[in-house]
Amino acid sequence: MASGNTNYTAIITKTLQDMGTEIFDAVSTNNALLWMLKKRDNIKVRPGGRAFTHPIWYKANSSFKMYSKLDAIATPIMDDYTRAEYPIKIAAGSLVLSTFDEACNAGDKTKILDEAETVRLAAERSMSQLLATQLFSTGGLANDFDGLQFLINDAPGAQTDVGGIDASASGNEYWRNYAYPTAVAAFNTSNAGIISFDTTTCNTTFGNEGPRAIVTTKAIYMLYTLAMVGNIRYVTTELADSGFQHLAYATMPVLFDDNCPASHAYFIDLDNLWLQTIEKGNMKVTAFENSTNQLLKTALMYFFGNLTTGSRRTQGVVPSITA
Repeated sequence: MASGNTNYTAIITKTLQDMGTEIFDAVSTNNALLWMLKKRDNIKVRPGGRAFTHPIWYKANSSFKMYSKLDAIATPIMDDYTRAEYPIKIAAGSLVLSTFDEACNAGDKTKILDEAETVRLAAERSMSQLLATQLFSTGGLANDFDGLQFLINDAPGAQTDVGGIDASASGNEYWRNYAYPTAVAAFNTSNAGIISFDTTTCNTTFGNEGPRAIVTTKAIYMLYTLAMVGNIRYVTTELADSGFQHLAYATMPVLFDDNCPASHAYFIDLDNLWLQTIEKGNMKVTAFENSTNQLLKTALMYFFGNLTTGSRRTQGVVPSITA
């Protein structure tokens, strides 16, 4: 008996498939911190330079004190300003277009999704995912960002070089973030979790400066949700239309980020945490160039930047929430 291509029945041969044109992202994680930095315009584009720096006023004028009516008023020349300096790091990747695939993708009737556009979109999402991951880096590898695990450290008093400043030195307590000292093994027993949140908030708040958001893991977020049963408050301010799940704590949004390390809750001063980049290295893409020995052309996407802060004392972490 005569037979045809078993992959093509009569109905398949005569009917085009209804192919969707919306691409669904099955790779990116819940990148709440990166979104908040973008939302607050805390991605700072610099025209150039060898490094990123933050000027810091770190010492009060010692002449200001109480005097008797005939006391001589001290007139010291103060050395009260310094700078934290952060190196510029490189994030990069490639875009590859197959000459054959481009040829097959041509034509109004046959092209459903543009090959070049989907390659570019995938590259942008891949870069965003890399940056979101790097925001939580330990800074332990030479090429990595100075991420949250470095800037908001579990043991800030032991750090000898953060932005060029020795946080371990006596007198440099101003350059240490706050780290809650007690492990939280039972978040919802005796209010241990809420006590850790309260303590961290109080120790990182100075006047109207302090943390503006809490970023944690899904597991800790669920523990906090249980703690708020019957008294849950959903944030409806700047995150109202963001699509990120969040609750409120002491006027701050509480969010989970899939890149956050296990057992950690970060209290982040978003006014003093910046993702800095330089203008000629801000998600730039080189021109596509043909390969000399393959039917393809390649381009490179790159980002020159780092995560920086000029205020560590307004940042905090609860580093050991295990249950």
